[in-house]
Amino acid sequence: MGYCSCFTWICGYAWNTKGIEAWAKIMMPTIYIFGIILIIRTLTLSAPVRPDWTPIAGLDYIWSPKWSELNAKAALAAAGQIFFTLSLGMGIIQNYASYLKPDDDIVVSGLATVSLNELAEVILGGTIAIPICYAFLGPEGLSAGVGLSFVALPNIFRTMAGGRLFGTLWFLLLFFAGFTSAIAMYNYLVALLEEEMGVKRKVGSVLVFSLYIIIGLPVALECIITKKAELFYLTELDNWVGSYFLVVLGLLEVIVTGWLMGDKALEEMNRGGYWKVPKWFFNLFIRFLAPVYIVILLVWSTINYANEGYFKLVPSFAEKVPELIPWVQGARVVMFVVLIIGFVQSYRSIKRKYVDEIREGKVLVVR
Repeated sequence: MGYCSCFTWICGYAWNTKGIEAWAKIMMPTIYIFGIILIIRTLTLSAPVRPDWTPIAGLDYIWSPKWSELNAKAALAAAGQIFFTLSLGMGIIQNYASYLKPDDDIVVSGLATVSLNELAEVILGGTIAIPICYAFLGPEGLSAGVGLSFVALPNIFRTMAGGRLFGTLWFLLLFFAGFTSAIAMYNYLVALLEEEMGVKRKVGSVLVFSLYIIIGLPVALECIITKKAELFYLTELDNWVGSYFLVVLGLLEVIVTGWLMGDKALEEMNRGGYWKVPKWFFNLFIRFLAPVYIVILLVWSTINYANEGYFKLVPSFAEKVPELIPWVQGARVVMFVVLIIGFVQSYRSIKRKYVDEIREGKVLVVR
């Protein structure tokens, strides 16, 4: 992750958007090529440990619904993952959209973005990682996230035939995916400083990289100082920033699009589009179903957060390890500071735009 951050900073510092686009054009197709090769190798595995631990059984494990495990925490985590991976709720997709020309096809671009992203994440990723781990470790040996990618799979690649080659492809795939995502998260912050505050791009890239170090450094410090496997600083950030707040901001976005912009948003969507979004579709999904679903999810999740003690001064998950409580409080301070800076900057940007429109005669002021 550190190498990826440094590489991202070099790209943001030295290259313009065309240079970054050139890298994306190389890396994105490569991800799918490597993914297809790894899927073929995965599905041709036999049962190396037990006869019933096959890749097909692994696919059955991942795709069979487990309704008993559906709860508020799982639903919020899934929604947070969707908002994160599609760059919703954090301003990235809006930053990219600002580079579109007036007559660019928004509908086809949006459909392609969602389809290719879910194909890479759900189909490619799920068809590679879970069946391989299932074939070697069985259902009880499966883990999630970092443990699956960086603990279980490296050990498996060391033992399977051709593991070094396929392990290399796997980690190159992860690096390319992480790097292109890091560019997205990095570029919109640099663009914000450049366009809204007049900071030069190279200076802005250094500032953003410095903030990355400042905010991310406690993760390494906690690991070194406490020597604990569970990182409370990262856990607290993920509980709120990685799940809850993303969905809250997603709700604000859909309300702004569906209710404040309304027909104007629909008009912009359909301008230059090969496919046109019908008004009934826009009203049904954007104005009604999406906000209602998100509100229900947030209410359900808020009740669950309250029951699990996340709103307490000391969260329930940290009460059993008092020496790690300061890391939780530190994460909350970081989130509060970032939140205040975000509100202040948003207010300044909106105020500046409003003043400019008054000067241009676009806004009628009634005294």
